[in-house]
Amino acid sequence: MKKIGLSIDYSDICKDYNTSYLDRDNLDPATKKCMKQVLLWSEDFLVELLDNYGSKLHHLSSDVPVSIDKVSSKRFLFYSLEKEITLQSYVIQKDYKQYESLSAWEAETSDTILIQNDEDGGCVYVFFNEDSTVKEWISTKLKDFSLEDAVFEAR
Repeated sequence: MKKIGLSIDYSDICKDYNTSYLDRDNLDPATKKCMKQVLLWSEDFLVELLDNYGSKLHHLSSDVPVSIDKVSSKRFLFYSLEKEITLQSYVIQKDYKQYESLSAWEAETSDTILIQNDEDGGCVYVFFNEDSTVKEWISTKLKDFSLEDAVFEAR
């Protein structure tokens, strides 16, 4: 089953800030304000997504559920000039299944969702099966966003 995705850009959340300059260590009031908007938005979005699909968040290879605040965190969402960013992926699934790698997740046909951060810290990616209802749900939920298709790469 082919995996497809959407890119959710932070500029759709912070309309009055150039989100290419977000640095999680920056204490500038405008930067902090924008990051707080993104953090609050991502938490609300994930709560609704998880509730809508009756699912939980997991790491690829750990059966311990991950709390939403792990994903809605500065460390996951934003780049740091000092520390850079650690690329991470989380799986949203009803029943836990372990994946040895992103390639293993890609080969899976079950209806799961993968959330990945961006190496530049300017957006978040959501991947799912091509025939999944997730794209329609996200597109409807974020109808005022400039969503872009994202190509899945097992990085």
